[in-house]
Amino acid sequence: MHDFKELFLSKLPSPINRFAEDTITFAEWLNAIFQKLIGLYQTIEAFRDINKANGKALDRIGDQFNQQRGSADDDFYRIIIRSKQATNMGNSTVNGLINMIARSLDIQPDKIRIESLRQYENGTLNDGEPLAIRISNIPLEWARSDFEQNYILERIKNGVAAGVRVDEVSFVDNSNAVLSVRGLTSATITYEVKGEG
Repeated sequence: MHDFKELFLSKLPSPINRFAEDTITFAEWLNAIFQKLIGLYQTIEAFRDINKANGKALDRIGDQFNQQRGSADDDFYRIIIRSKQATNMGNSTVNGLINMIARSLDIQPDKIRIESLRQYENGTLNDGEPLAIRISNIPLEWARSDFEQNYILERIKNGVAAGVRVDEVSFVDNSNAVLSVRGLTSATITYEVKGEG
């Protein structure tokens, strides 16, 4: 922290005795007030940071992006706000979609995979759907509840280019279990768990 006391005493004009007891007491009182102000400004600065704000301060950040909290806790509300920010950028390319997911979850983009269902196999094109994609390796720790998973799914669906269908989204957790969410265009979402629980 800044030492306002020493700065104040050093700026006093020479006719004032900076070593007098009253002068030092006054400088210490000013320093205490100044330190409180510094603490207040640091708190205000922290509350403007989406990663440090919480409660009502986080709600105000969400209001700036016209994004209501709903039933989300602070941690997931940060994801909601970041995903809204990323979606507002409007980049619906593959890299744009990866960056939107990575920025929303505050993770490294190289972990996320997006594949087309139509691919070249041994030099020939398979009969997969041309405008359908599969997204995998989204960390499950950021989407534990149905509400959180459904929110991320909706945000991903809204982030792809017009005409592109998201066929599958896979969440991966640290225990190597994979939760696949399939059939996103239908009203029914089925869960398939692979690996060890």
